[in-house]
Amino acid sequence: MSNYYIIRIQRYLNGELSGEEMHQLEREALDDPLLQDAIDGYRTQKEVSHRRLSLLQQRLAARIAGRAAERNAFYFGWQRLAVAATACVLMVLVLLLLWLRNYPVSQQAGEKEVQVELVPSQATAGIYAAAIDGGKSDATPVGGWTSFNAYLSENKKAMLPAGEVALTFRIDSRGKPVAIESTHRANAELLAEAKRLLAEGPKWEGTAGKIRVAFH
Repeated sequence: MSNYYIIRIQRYLNGELSGEEMHQLEREALDDPLLQDAIDGYRTQKEVSHRRLSLLQQRLAARIAGRAAERNAFYFGWQRLAVAATACVLMVLVLLLLWLRNYPVSQQAGEKEVQVELVPSQATAGIYAAAIDGGKSDATPVGGWTSFNAYLSENKKAMLPAGEVALTFRIDSRGKPVAIESTHRANAELLAEAKRLLAEGPKWEGTAGKIRVAFH
């Protein structure tokens, strides 16, 4: 490469280059002070010694090598920066995917806890009882209706059909329901379960009762 420049300079000074080639060399000299110095040095001397030629060749070679090193440093610097940026983006994506994967699980777990808290309500108990107005009914369960319905929910048999049973009964001296009867025709399985729960359940206050037991 250095010999090529020296030969071009010599041909330029000897007028052996075409007009386009001369203009090209002059444009390169404007961008490269070392090339311009070489042209000026050759122009002031009629003959160029081998020592002078060798020195110029070394300077040109060093200049070219320096430019190549600068280009390589620039390229590898940007290459390392690009690799680091790509690694950062991938890490962010992995963390985002892990967060999206775990967040719905936590949310669902919270919803399940709320549902468990609602189970004791009458609407979801599966069975509840209430007094029916009319007649001589004055009986109320000891502890109140909320406690009585909780007892029904905890002690009823599973796998019962849906339906209602209306019952009448008297309260004996011990506070227990006796003479339990149905006021209308009802499902035999539900009727038997309602009578059992009433007879085995909490004590009552009053003299007689009339209640409706609903199975859901």
